[in-house]
Amino acid sequence: MLDIVWEKIKQVFTSRLFPVTLIFLALIGILISRIYTLQIIQGESFEKASQVRSTREREIKSTRGNIYDRNGKLLAYNEISYSVVLENISKTSNEDLNKMLFNLIKILEKYGNSIENEFGITLDKDKVPEFTVNGKARLRFLMNAYGKSSIDKLSEEQKNATAAQVFDFLRHGDKSVAMFKISDDYKMEEALKIMTLRYAIFSNFPPYNQIIISSKVSPETVAAIYENSSILPGVEIKQQPYRVYNDSIYNAHIIGYTGLVNDTELQNLGEDSGYNTSDMIGKLGVEKVFESYLAGKKGIESVSVNAVNKYLETLSRTEPIAGEDVYLTTDSDLQKAYYKIIERALAGILLSKINNSTDAGTRGESAKNIKIPIYDVYNALINNSVIDVTTFNSDDATGLEKAVYKKYTSKRNSVLNDLKSKLSINSDALSSTVSEAMSDYLNYVYKKLKNEGILLAKQSDITDSSSLLEPIDQSDEMYIKYVEDKISLSKFLQYAISKNWVDTNKFLDKKTDGEAYYSTDELYGKLLNHVTDSMADDVLFQKMVYKELVYSYQLSGKEICLLLFDQGVLKYNKEDITKLESGALSPYTFITQKIRNIEITPAQLALDPCSASVVVTDVKTGEVRALVSYPGYDNNYFANKVDYNYFTKVNNDLSQPTISRATKQRTAPGSTYKMVTSLAALDEGVLQPGERVLDKTVFNKVTYRPPKDWSSSSHGKVDITTALEVSCNYFFYEMGWRLSDNGNDSEKTATGLKRLAKYAKLLGLDRKSGIELEEADPKTSDMDAVRSAIGQGTNNYTPVQLARYLTTVATSGTSYDLTLLKKVVDKDGKVILDNKAKSTQINSISSTYWDLVHEGMYKVANGSRSSVSYIFKDFPVKVAGKTGTAQESTLHGNHALFVSYAPYDKPEISMVTVIPFGYASSNAVELSKYLYGYYFQKTGYKNPEGKAIMPESETVSFTD
Repeated sequence: MLDIVWEKIKQVFTSRLFPVTLIFLALIGILISRIYTLQIIQGESFEKASQVRSTREREIKSTRGNIYDRNGKLLAYNEISYSVVLENISKTSNEDLNKMLFNLIKILEKYGNSIENEFGITLDKDKVPEFTVNGKARLRFLMNAYGKSSIDKLSEEQKNATAAQVFDFLRHGDKSVAMFKISDDYKMEEALKIMTLRYAIFSNFPPYNQIIISSKVSPETVAAIYENSSILPGVEIKQQPYRVYNDSIYNAHIIGYTGLVNDTELQNLGEDSGYNTSDMIGKLGVEKVFESYLAGKKGIESVSVNAVNKYLETLSRTEPIAGEDVYLTTDSDLQKAYYKIIERALAGILLSKINNSTDAGTRGESAKNIKIPIYDVYNALINNSVIDVTTFNSDDATGLEKAVYKKYTSKRNSVLNDLKSKLSINSDALSSTVSEAMSDYLNYVYKKLKNEGILLAKQSDITDSSSLLEPIDQSDEMYIKYVEDKISLSKFLQYAISKNWVDTNKFLDKKTDGEAYYSTDELYGKLLNHVTDSMADDVLFQKMVYKELVYSYQLSGKEICLLLFDQGVLKYNKEDITKLESGALSPYTFITQKIRNIEITPAQLALDPCSASVVVTDVKTGEVRALVSYPGYDNNYFANKVDYNYFTKVNNDLSQPTISRATKQRTAPGSTYKMVTSLAALDEGVLQPGERVLDKTVFNKVTYRPPKDWSSSSHGKVDITTALEVSCNYFFYEMGWRLSDNGNDSEKTATGLKRLAKYAKLLGLDRKSGIELEEADPKTSDMDAVRSAIGQGTNNYTPVQLARYLTTVATSGTSYDLTLLKKVVDKDGKVILDNKAKSTQINSISSTYWDLVHEGMYKVANGSRSSVSYIFKDFPVKVAGKTGTAQESTLHGNHALFVSYAPYDKPEISMVTVIPFGYASSNAVELSKYLYGYYFQKTGYKNPEGKAIMPESETVSFTD
């Protein structure tokens, strides 16, 4: 046995394979030894070294500073919420990335979220792409979409590309570039959402910056994202601050709001701004103006990432610096109180004009004595969407809503049949030959076609520059005939088609009509079908039909009142409902009670007047104490991400709550300008201090259409203080005449205008007020020196501009650049800016002249001959002021103005009160009295809340 074993061993050692085997065994041993060293002994260090590929810097967002009022009351601050972001998007195929994004979109929408990224294209109701941006914004969008570094590098073809062409390019690419390759399996709406996110990724720079997809998401959304993380690579949940505003409706026009930086803003900010599309920025108001203080400074962290950009570790970190806190000069409590007092005063003015009939007074003939029929109020509740007519046919509509809807459908069908007849190809129906309601419908069709871009009103309406389309030639004889109501809308539209003024692509169905050729008659037929078919879903058309139902008494006041309860506009009140239904309570009484109790507000009705503005200034410092624009809006719905439903509601609101009336709404100053004329006449020597002028009521020195005094009775001989007291237009016409070297030819008129402009400039009316917010430009009159002397001509100023002028008068020549900024404080409590309003002193005007003007203003509020002094009778604060009215249209009441300061002996504040379409300046005076009463906390005025403040006088308004 041993012999056999030994023999085998000898065979192995003597074999020619033995050396080879030894070599292999040695090599295997060496390999095992090396593997042991690499994996066991040095494994950790080699693993770390193998993963590090590059070091990158990424930003850390700073915390935005707070905004406070002058007393330290918090107005704007931050709260933490969860946001869904895209970060560390790995290189992957278009198909996989699109699929991942679609999964993300479905999860977000399942829990009521939406993607927030801006995109320059949307889909119309027929799912045809259309641009959401125009002008330079569109060019910037095209620049990004086509991957160009500047607008100049876009080709003409790219600049003129239609929305559909850009959409197709981004979806499928072209011969030179693949782009996003979004499959045709996705529906158009789905493709648009995927494309929006792909565009955000495509235009993100630097590419490793996070992209915010949806903010303020719910805990359920967060959980769903984590649960589906395996199919959502690159999607993360981040804590993000979002902006919150206190007492928002009262301060929105001052504070403004924040939002994500868009492409246009990035372009304007420049490459070195440090902003990107994931940053929040002030969009409006204080948030925008003081962005440099509020924004803070971002931090930076250096991170190591692997070959697929996956985060490995933080190498270094520089902490962000929080934004500074901004303190304003305004008093938030005063803002809130004034807003409520304004609302009550407007409600009172409305109630004084509403009557239980169809009587509109002098509307359309004169602004002197306009009234409001109760039917205007009923219609206003529908017209301003207080009552939502679009819900009447919903599944959960009430019995009353369904009954009203039935009335509507019957009337609508009748109107559409009649409209078809009036628009038929052979129709000669003129606006003047049809009913007033049908005239409104025909005019609406014309307006609708222009708004839809079908009827081309201007060159920019033409989106395809290679087409034969042209805008309407306003010198064309047929167009002029249509404007003059000499040919029918039917005839004009047929003519417009023949002249290529109509974009047929906007109403032809490409699927069924294809490239077929149609005659003008055939095209008109299809246009007419488009008009009548589209009317069914047109909310404005629906409101027009409801208006006709109201004014024809087919939709009753009782039904309107009960609908307010059905739709939750008013709280359920069984007693009121029972009385309305039984007839024990009339709709007129019910509605006026609700207005009196401020349960229905002037803003909701959007009738005249529905708005007002007040500016209160500290005359010793130039600081703005209150800057109130009524109505307001809740800027919380605009901040961070815009709430689309609220945005649509507010922008369709006929009371226009987003307008900052105190800084943006210009009006003729009317007689509030007469202090300019007074000082000009005195200082230029054309009027002596004690000189009196006989009021002849009609200023016949101007021979062509001579201007008249507001009063048909002469004021007699008046000096300058009495002229201000009674607002004698004749006196100031005479001053305008004298300043024009006693003439009104072009040369002398220019002299008079130049002299008036000199003093308007001296008093600060030639420029913006200095307030830090966006502001409309002032307009100093450049025509008719005589009429300009009473604040007419082309004089046009905002309330804040009148406030600077008024403060200059109140202080006898200290002209401030008004300010809203009190101080800026860092997070350590250190004041880094203690702001003071800049001012200049007017030394060229004699104190005697200032005293005369002050005396005249005092007499306006307190004199025996003043038409408004009864308002301040027994008022505990002595006020000086000047009334003003400005007529805009015979269809609306005059604008009502009152500029004033108090106390008269030692002025503390000045106040400008403007009520657009407020009928009479006395209404502005009465409102100002209540505002002064609250400011000085006088008995009877301390509580800003309550019922409507009724006007003390029922007298017909005068134009002073």
